[in-house]
Amino acid sequence: MTLPLTIALLAVWSFAMYRYGRSILFPPASLAVVWTITLFAIWLCGDIYYPLTTTANQIVLAGVLAFSLGGICAVTVPLRRGRTLTQVSARRHRQIDRWLTIAGIFFLLNIPFSYWYFKQLSGTIAPRESLWKQIRIAASKANISGQGALPIESFLLPFLTIIALIAVYEYTESGRRGIRTLVLVVLSGGYQLLNGARSEVLLLLVSSVVILWLRKGAAPMRLLALMGLVFLLVFSAGQISMSKYGASPAASLTSNLPYVAQGLGTYWLGGIIAFDQNRQNPELRYGWDLGKFAKRILNRFGATYSERDRNLEYTKISPTQITNVYTAFLPYYMDHGGMRGLIGLMFLMGFLSAYVYRCAIHGNCWAVFTLGAFVYATVMTVFSEEYFAQIMFWIKAGGLSTMVYFAPSFASHVPPRWTVADIDTVESQPCA
Repeated sequence: MTLPLTIALLAVWSFAMYRYGRSILFPPASLAVVWTITLFAIWLCGDIYYPLTTTANQIVLAGVLAFSLGGICAVTVPLRRGRTLTQVSARRHRQIDRWLTIAGIFFLLNIPFSYWYFKQLSGTIAPRESLWKQIRIAASKANISGQGALPIESFLLPFLTIIALIAVYEYTESGRRGIRTLVLVVLSGGYQLLNGARSEVLLLLVSSVVILWLRKGAAPMRLLALMGLVFLLVFSAGQISMSKYGASPAASLTSNLPYVAQGLGTYWLGGIIAFDQNRQNPELRYGWDLGKFAKRILNRFGATYSERDRNLEYTKISPTQITNVYTAFLPYYMDHGGMRGLIGLMFLMGFLSAYVYRCAIHGNCWAVFTLGAFVYATVMTVFSEEYFAQIMFWIKAGGLSTMVYFAPSFASHVPPRWTVADIDTVESQPCA
């Protein structure tokens, strides 16, 4: 199957899924659009990268179709309606308002301690050419081993992201505390950047946009544009500071622009090409363990399960470029049964994503705060496998948000502060 034919089929399927779901947020529509644009960009690049094989095109098409079938099946199952955010009392909203203010002050005061922690952590490994790169590698190793000078700092990172998302939701509800919301989002992104985690910044941005999208019932185009600009700036700053793909902190911005563009293309488009190159080499196996999250939890309680490295060695994607970035298809296809494993796992992820989406458009608390992570994982399928990798974040986001809004000890019978229409009437959905 040729690349232009694959692109055409994906484009038609994207339109069909968009019409079926009536929203680009409908997971099968999102995935189809992401891969249509990605393959179209590869086609436009011509001979810059190695050409994709027919098998690679078939794998992408099969994965998107299996994911879509899972999403369509999720539409047909009965929806378990839990507590919705429209049921939250006025008293609870006032309590949350105070909690968010306290959280913001705490994380501002914690900045010197966090800096000291990461500075101490960077000294646990051999020096690298970039301090940011050194912190990123050291933090990754500490996270795997469960050791560190002050583990509470790394433990706080995902919760800060969730707190920022709660602040975003509260802002969309009341229209108040805009400056505090911005401070919490910036703090969360700053902490993640200090940890060297650019992808976590994208998770925060995508989840914030999804919450606003759900509340408004339409895509916040200006915010989407701003989010894209912020991520490009973060990506560029990270690449330059770590001297990746020829960029250098000592060079001018103009001199670095071609290298930044090359790095962006390598990360975005190189994943499927690297996967295709590795697929043709039977001696290589992907190192990502889909059950790694469970092993990591057990290891925290004294178990000794080994954790394989997530990345393979760097792979050539063109005569002059290499990358260790791969797609979600690589672990599914190479380590879990070839095409059958790929179809089965993509079907499962499509089913779960669409079910969470249905719950979120009905205002279910846990779903509203986890849908962004599913959308993020869908976008990142061109980069890596993030569905299984984000399981712990889903649990934390769903659990913490439910506790914040519906903890029994704070139950109240005060009438709701806002009489907002049920969220599923904002945008008509066939999935309801």
